[in-house]
Amino acid sequence: MSLLSKIAACALCCAPAFAALPVVPAKDQAALLKSNDPKLAANKKLCYDFYRIVLRGRHLDEADRYMREDYIQHNPNADTGLKGFKEYFSKLGGSLPVPATIDGLVAIQAEGDYVTLSLVREYDDPAGGKYTSTWFDMFRIQNGKIAEHWDNATKGATGPAAAGKK
Repeated sequence: MSLLSKIAACALCCAPAFAALPVVPAKDQAALLKSNDPKLAANKKLCYDFYRIVLRGRHLDEADRYMREDYIQHNPNADTGLKGFKEYFSKLGGSLPVPATIDGLVAIQAEGDYVTLSLVREYDDPAGGKYTSTWFDMFRIQNGKIAEHWDNATKGATGPAAAGKK
């Protein structure tokens, strides 16, 4: 057997060992909301409830409770400002039942005025089947409301894909 054949055989045998592991959601979301710092715990809860009620439940009538009027949006598919946010998300359809938890939530990190939610995101594998990766939404909090948002949406994505929905 030639050296090249041996390398190819080794690569084929080892390929599954080098495959990425699936992203797995947290088992206890209540634990993710805890912090020894009351401000960080409050910021986590604000973003968690916003995500459940406004984003997943599409209760846009409650957005004002969570977001500043001058909200800054970094998703390239939605306009900045509370008005632009509502216009974009109203295109996704009406209100849905508010989920008790966030499906696919992996982690919540908070530091200073920033909160990041990491979520499982499933994609079609070009080789067939599905694979998971991580979606994130990062928020900056100012005076108890969401002032700014970042995510990993790309330009040209529409509807749920642009909004980070499965």
